[in-house]
This record gives sequence, structure tokens and C-alpha cells, in this order.
Amino acid sequence: MKNDKSIQYFLIWGVICLLANLFCTNAAAFGGDQNYWADWVKQLANNGLERFNGNYPPLYVFWLWIVAQVHNLANIPIEKGTLLKFFCLWPVYFGHVGLVDLASRLVARFKLPKYSAHLVLAFVALNPALLLDGPIWGQVDLFPCIFGIAALYCINFRGLLKYASMFFALALLAKFQMILLLPIFGGIFLRRYKQSWRGLPLMVVAIALVFLPFIVAGNLSGLLTHAYLNTTEQYPFSTYNAANTWMFFVGNTSRDVNPLFGLSPDGIGFLLSPSWLGKILFVIISAYILKCALFAKTLRRTFELATWEAFAFFLVLPGMHERYLIYAVPFACVWMVVETKKSWIWSILVTAICAMNISMVNGFKGADLWVPVSGLALLIFIAGVVNNFAPRAFPTLIEKLARIPFPRFTPYVVLALFLFPMLISEIVGLMPVNVELSSNQFYLTDLPIDHYTQQYGRPRVNRAVDGATLTVRGQQYKNGIGTHANSELFFKMPADADSLEFVVGIDDEAGGGGSVRFIVATPEETLWKGDVVFGNRKPQSAKVYIGGQQTIILKADADGDNAYDHADWLNVIVTKRK
Repeated sequence: MKNDKSIQYFLIWGVICLLANLFCTNAAAFGGDQNYWADWVKQLANNGLERFNGNYPPLYVFWLWIVAQVHNLANIPIEKGTLLKFFCLWPVYFGHVGLVDLASRLVARFKLPKYSAHLVLAFVALNPALLLDGPIWGQVDLFPCIFGIAALYCINFRGLLKYASMFFALALLAKFQMILLLPIFGGIFLRRYKQSWRGLPLMVVAIALVFLPFIVAGNLSGLLTHAYLNTTEQYPFSTYNAANTWMFFVGNTSRDVNPLFGLSPDGIGFLLSPSWLGKILFVIISAYILKCALFAKTLRRTFELATWEAFAFFLVLPGMHERYLIYAVPFACVWMVVETKKSWIWSILVTAICAMNISMVNGFKGADLWVPVSGLALLIFIAGVVNNFAPRAFPTLIEKLARIPFPRFTPYVVLALFLFPMLISEIVGLMPVNVELSSNQFYLTDLPIDHYTQQYGRPRVNRAVDGATLTVRGQQYKNGIGTHANSELFFKMPADADSLEFVVGIDDEAGGGGSVRFIVATPEETLWKGDVVFGNRKPQSAKVYIGGQQTIILKADADGDNAYDHADWLNVIVTKRK
């Protein structure tokens, strides 16, 4: 019965978790970090692992290599955008669903009351910090935490001890920051040394398998140098947007070598700099955590210590980022499941601080969210109306679904069924539209722009006005002109030009904003005037007869103000008389 309950819990909250992740992926990512992903995937696509110089550990780099191969096979450009973010986040999607899976098992094992169980699982599945860091921001910090959780879980059970060291090594190979777990893992490992050492051969095998592709590529030393050695002093600041101790005392992005209270760095004053003082404090805290771990005999105590160690890691060490408290959140989620009465307030507070810190830099925003959010609001209202007139409808439906013997892996299957069609859809959208030209046709971009007027920037051939690939509602185009309202582009036409056909729309680089009316004219008259085109909407297509016209003007008129009016003339084809 306990297993049945855990499966029911997981079926509900596992599916809700994956839908929340996929929904939040449509939010605007943090652009700076997306540039890193794009650059690294390009390196791996062009040069393989041989000359990769990114500063990420090998386990996730191998996933980026897979992402690069998919781009190569599909022959699509590697640019920051929805596809790259979506594909890079697959480990996070499975990691978050896996965390809900573990939480469902523990909820049933510790026999939480039904109401409490659903509240706790909702906290894990819809945790705002995890959603802000992963699918919204585009970061993969949850990925190494899953291995860390597996290591701490396994080392608490005799039958799973042999896997603990392997998972701890994989956590370090996914993100070096997981070294923060060493006092807890090391303390319990030492206490159970008679059994725990037996997992070391499996750990060595796992490390060898992860390193093998880089050894074959001849780039293992370079990878380890970039991922581990060079990153220790990457940010010489007391804090880098992290709301921690040093933000409170010395402010943001101050040098970590400057002593507190205006003291001179000469003599022993340097010991009071964030660089030294933070490390000394963290060593003291870690030593205390190690002492506690030596006597920790329960899963509850293990994850309590992990939560506070990760919190201290963020709070006192220099060079922390705004999102590095995220490492405490998954451990706090597990702690909340196994010791709800003691931990719920601390888990909520840790999550709240982490979510606030992340949202100050990159919050929940993005034009692609307007339609899904409005659809969600409508769905909730309809559900409320149904519940009002048929209050037993939803409980009855849930009871009937609960009787269906779904296997435990159902949420993972549902996740895969969502991911692969979405991936194919994104890839198809990024395959530029190809047009077969007949012998009497040519692209207007083959002709020079005679002259133009444009209120912002300049017209770009085969690129959007700010330089991105021409893209309208996720569909890329190889040929066209990126301009900005208000603008007029003048072309001298050949004498045998007969017609002009084209597609027009607002480029996606505008972020969903903008409204433009496209017009084709001559100096004497208007030949075609389209409807107003809005951002994040379907493009318009048209065909205009231009026989006998010497000069054609492509106009993009702002509908009111011209904010975000990134106007694209796409696949503009001139047909000549035969």
C-alpha cells in the first residue's frame, strides 16, 4: 500500500513538475549565460572535444557535445534562443522530475498525512527557486545536486553504500561546487568506513568512463584546468550580485582583497578581507559540520546538515553569484520531506531568499509567455466554474485515475513524449525556409538598395536590424531585409520586372513587442498596404504587380510609437516577364 501511495503521488506531482518546467522554459533566459552555452556548443560542433576550452566540468560538457551533434545533423545554426535553452535543460527536466520521484517515495515511507504529503510535494515540484534557476534562467545547477542527493541518500543505507562514492564523484564531475558536501559525505563515510570503502572501485570506474572521451580527444588536462583550476579565482569580488554577508558589509562587486572597516592590508590586516575572512569562517563552519556528520545516524540529520552547509557556502565565501544559494534548495526539499515539522519553515525561508536573489537579476518575463499565461488563466477559471456547478467532478475523476495501475515510470515517459516532439518542432522551425526560384525569378536582395530612410539603425540584408538571424515566430529565413519602422527602402527595378511576392513580420529579436504596417509603393502611388502586423504573431504574405514601375519603395510604418518595431521583409522575390 505504501508503494501504491508513492506511485499515485508521483503520477500527480511528477507530471505537474514537468509541465511547470516546460512552461517556464518559454520565459526569457539570462542573455549573458546563454552566450556561453552558444559559444561552447559551437566549439563542440566545429572542433569536437579536442579543442574545447569552456570552464564547465566534463559530465555536462558531454551533454553539450550531444547538443552540438544534433545541431550538426539537423544542419541548423547554433544561436542563443529557445531551442538551445530547451535542449541544454534536458538534464534539469529529468533531474527535477527525479527529485519529485524521490520525494514521493519518502513521503510514503515516512507516512505523512495525505494533506501534508501533497503540500510538501507541491513545494518540491513547483519550487520557485528551482524554476527560476533552471527553466527560466537557463542554468543547470540542479543537475549536480541530484548526484549529491543520491550520494547522501546511498551512504545512509547499508544496501546502497557501494554506490555512494560513485555518486559523490559524479556530483563533482558535474559541478565542482559540490565539494561543499565533503564535510557531510566525508564524516558519514569515515563513520562507516568498514563498508563504505567497498564503493571506491565503482567510483574509479565511473570517473574513468567520464574522462575517457576527453582522454581519447587528448584534451583531459585542458578540460580539468579550465573547469577546476582556473575557476577558483575567476571573480575577484567579495560578492557578485549575491545577497550574502559581504553584500551586507561591503556592497556589491567590491574587491575581495580589501580589508573591512577601511583597515590597511599591511601587516595582519589582510586577514580581515572578505577573501581571507570568508574562507576562514567557512572552514570553521565546515569543521563543525564534519563533527556533526561523524555522529549523524539518520537521513533527517544528513540533509539538515547538507542544507546548512550549502547555505554557509553561499553566505560567507567570497565570489558568490546571485544564484549560488540554489545549491541549498534541493537538499532543503529533501529535508522538508523527511522531517516536515522541524524543517518546513527553514526550507521555505531558504527557498524565498534564493528566489528573491535570482529574480532581482533575471525574473519571470518574456513575450512568449503572454499566450500560455492567458490560456492558463482561462483554464483555471473554467475549472472553477465546473467545480462550482459540479463539485464532485474533479474528486471523482481523480479517484478513477487513481484506480488505473499506471507504472511508476509513467511521468518519465510523459516527459519524453513532450521533449522529443518539442525538439523536432523547434528544429523544424529553425530550418530556414527554402524557396525554389524559377529561371525568371530572383531575390530582391540581389539588387542594391538605391537609398533609404530609417529612424533606428540601418537596413541589414539577410539579418534582422540588430544583427540576429531573420526569425518570425520561431521560423528562420535565409533571405530578406531587416529594418525598423519608420523606414523607406528604394529599389531601382529592371524593365521586365512583373511582380513582387514576399512575407512580412516582426522579428523575434524584438521580444514579442512591436506593431508595423508594411506598404509597397512607388513615388506616385501605393500598390499594396497590409494589415498591422504584431510581434509574436503569424507573418503576412502577399503578391503585388509592379509591371512598368522603375522605382519600388518598401515602407514599414509604425502603428503609433515605433518601440520594438523590428520589421522584416522576407523572401522578397521579383518575377520577370517571360
